[in-house]
Amino acid sequence: MDVGVFLGSQYAPQQDIYSAFQGLVEQTRLIRDTGYDAVWLGQHFLSAPDQYLQTTPMLARLAAEAGDMRLGTNLLLLPLLNPVDIAEQYATMDVITGGKLILGVGLGYRDEEFNAFQINKKHRVGRLVEGVEILKRLWTEENVSFEGKHFTLDNVTISPRPIQKPRPQIWFGATADPAIKRAALQGDAWIATSMTEWGEMKQQVDLFHQTRKEAGLPEKVEFAKCVELFVGDDKESALREAEPFIGAKYKAYYSWGMGDNVPGNSGANSSDFADLARNRFIIGGVDDVIQDCLHHRDTLGVTHLIVRLNFPGMPMELVRRNIERFGREVIPAIR
Repeated sequence: MDVGVFLGSQYAPQQDIYSAFQGLVEQTRLIRDTGYDAVWLGQHFLSAPDQYLQTTPMLARLAAEAGDMRLGTNLLLLPLLNPVDIAEQYATMDVITGGKLILGVGLGYRDEEFNAFQINKKHRVGRLVEGVEILKRLWTEENVSFEGKHFTLDNVTISPRPIQKPRPQIWFGATADPAIKRAALQGDAWIATSMTEWGEMKQQVDLFHQTRKEAGLPEKVEFAKCVELFVGDDKESALREAEPFIGAKYKAYYSWGMGDNVPGNSGANSSDFADLARNRFIIGGVDDVIQDCLHHRDTLGVTHLIVRLNFPGMPMELVRRNIERFGREVIPAIR
C-alpha cells in the first residue's frame, strides 16, 4: 500500500498567507524525506473569510520539492472548469513533474461555487462525464472533434501532450453509489471520502469492483482512501490534541453541505469528537494507527492511502511531529 499526503491549503483570515505558503513547501520537503509516495492538493473557490491557496500554481511549485513522489489533485472540480484549459494546463503539469501526475476529479457540491461560475449545478454530472472524455481524447489524439450537451470541439489538437503514455491517470472522487459506479466505468481509480464510515466502505468497495467486472474492465485497479490522521502518544491524548483542528474542519465541511447523502454518516453532527472520529478517522498512538491502517489495506483493499496530517490552525511543530511520526514509525509497518 502506497501512502500519500493530502496537504490542506486552507487558512484562517488572520493567518499570514506567505508564511502559510512557505509552510507547505517545508512540509513537502519533510514528506519527501520521510518515506511517503505522493503529495495531493484539493480545490475550492470562494472560501472567504478563510484563505485557500489555489491548486494549479501550488502543485507546480511543490513539484520542485517532491523528488520521486507522485503529485495529484484531490480533487479538481472539473464541472466548473473548461476541459481544454485543464488538458493543456495539466499536460504541462505532467511535464513539470516528469510524468508523475495523477489527475483526481470530482463533482463539487457548493452552491456558491456553481453560482459564481454561472453554471447550473444540475448539469455537474454531464459536465464531468463530457469533460473527462474530452481530457482523455485531447491527451491521446490529434484533430479532436466532440459535440455534447455542454462542450463542443471542432478539430482541436493540444501541444505538448503529457509525458505519460498513453496519458496521466484520471482518478474519480466519489461518495454516493451512482458516483462510485461512474468512477468504476470512467476512472482509472476511485478516491473514497474520509467521511464514510468503514463499515459502509466495504459495501461500496464491493460495488466498485462488481461494476468493473460486469463491464469487462480489469478488476485489478488502484483504490485510494482519504483519511484524517493524527498520531499521538496514546488514543486518549491523540483525540484531545486533534479535536480542536479536525473537529473545526468538519464543522466547516458540514456547514458547506459536504456531508449530505454520505452513507454511514451517523455521528457526523455529534458534539462528541470521539463519536465523529470512530470508524471514520485514524487517531491514536502508533500501535492504534498501524492497526487501523492495516484494516484499510487488508480488509478494505486500499492500495493508496491518502492521509491528511495538517489542519487549519494546527501549529507547525505539531504538523511536523505528525508527519515524522507517521512516516518513520507507521509507514514501514504497513507497506
